[in-house]
Amino acid sequence: MTPLQLKIFKNASKTVPAYRNFLHKNKVNPNKIKTLEDFSTLPITNKKNYIYNYKLKDLFPNSIIPPMSYASSGSSGKPTFWFRSDIQELSGAELHETIFKNIFKINKKEETLVIICFAMGVWIAGNYTLAICRELARKGYRITVATPGVDKNDIFSTLSQLTPHFKNIILAGYPPFLMDIVSEAKTRGINLNQNIKTITAGDKFSEKWRSDYLNNLGIQNNNSSIISIYGSADAGAMAHETPLTIFVRRASLQNKDLYKKLFGETKIDQEHQPSIVQYNPDKIFFEKSREELVLTTNSSAPLIRYNLCDTGEIITHAEMGEIIKEAGLTKQTKSYFNKWRFPFLVLKGRTDVSTTFYAINIYPEHFIKSLSRKEISNKLTGNFNAYSKTHNKSKDQKLYLELELAKGVNATPNFKNQCAIVLHNNLKEVNIEFRKLDEAIGKKTMPEIILKKFGDHGDPAHKGPSLTSTKGKKPKIIK
Repeated sequence: MTPLQLKIFKNASKTVPAYRNFLHKNKVNPNKIKTLEDFSTLPITNKKNYIYNYKLKDLFPNSIIPPMSYASSGSSGKPTFWFRSDIQELSGAELHETIFKNIFKINKKEETLVIICFAMGVWIAGNYTLAICRELARKGYRITVATPGVDKNDIFSTLSQLTPHFKNIILAGYPPFLMDIVSEAKTRGINLNQNIKTITAGDKFSEKWRSDYLNNLGIQNNNSSIISIYGSADAGAMAHETPLTIFVRRASLQNKDLYKKLFGETKIDQEHQPSIVQYNPDKIFFEKSREELVLTTNSSAPLIRYNLCDTGEIITHAEMGEIIKEAGLTKQTKSYFNKWRFPFLVLKGRTDVSTTFYAINIYPEHFIKSLSRKEISNKLTGNFNAYSKTHNKSKDQKLYLELELAKGVNATPNFKNQCAIVLHNNLKEVNIEFRKLDEAIGKKTMPEIILKKFGDHGDPAHKGPSLTSTKGKKPKIIK
């Protein structure tokens, strides 16, 4: 039986003009790629050397453009358009059906309302979720979909008027935005259905966040009410949390040895713990290259040894069994472990997005971690712009951060100074190069904070890289 990755490679090398040319440029004879060892020698593809380097139609088998297009949220730069055919939507529907049926325990004949709180328009998450839910409805699930997107008034109208008529409610959106929705729904007096389940994507969240979110919903903390999906515009929905991954992730917070074995870190980080998901190896192949995850999958534009620029680890089901055994958790996880027999991914962060300051890279995770510090987080929304400017005839650079204040919070000099100190100190903690730079140039590394009123997402006129996080979308670089 030919392994999945070889099947995808052989088909792409015959039918995809761009990939044929890519192999030719890299002096690869596809007829000589016969074994898994041969496959591992193939050049790695990415957006820059492959996707952006060819005509759009040449990325597809037989140069046929698929019927549906979406845009990525631009985590790596300008938005990129991607395409889906019925086959990819069927695959996504299978993954979501697994979550609905086997984790949420939703019966096919139970009336279920899915409220999509991802940004709609051209963005992938909302439209892809809509297409998948419609596919499940065609399979016989009694699913009704509402698409308010990120319009809060529409979301609250949907919650107040429609939810009483359904047994099950599923909220789908990015974690911070959903927390806003759930919290504000309570203040508006909207009675949330106890059968609410949640699907998230795009952003990792802490186990404390999970507990706080469920508490806001009035749901007992459990391993099956909120599931995070690992997906991308490039490859669609690839993997997801399971009750097993949630249990193990939570357990690691109380066990330093388990935490180290899972994440390779000696210090437990409650707020920024890597996430754990499981994937179906019959649908997608993962490998590692220089700490980054590389995938092969038969998407509309087939991706062969494609670098997602996500750092992480791959753990087989057997390896996880040994890790669980050494942690003394075999008995507690037996039912989960026997049911969820797929391999695991540990997701740590991205490598392809950064703001440059004095020639060093500062990554979005560094800013996100700083802004979630308890000293300042309750007065901020989490939305931000980060960029650098040159001064003194280009001799000096200054790091700027535009921070959006929470609703009803006014800017004060003291809070501005507090934000600068917290961000500066945290950057020294999490970024070795920044720490060395601080030792070299001292106070010049102190960021300049610009506090923006709620709803004001910053000044688009500045030049240079800008990292932005807006409600309903993932952080992105704007050049």
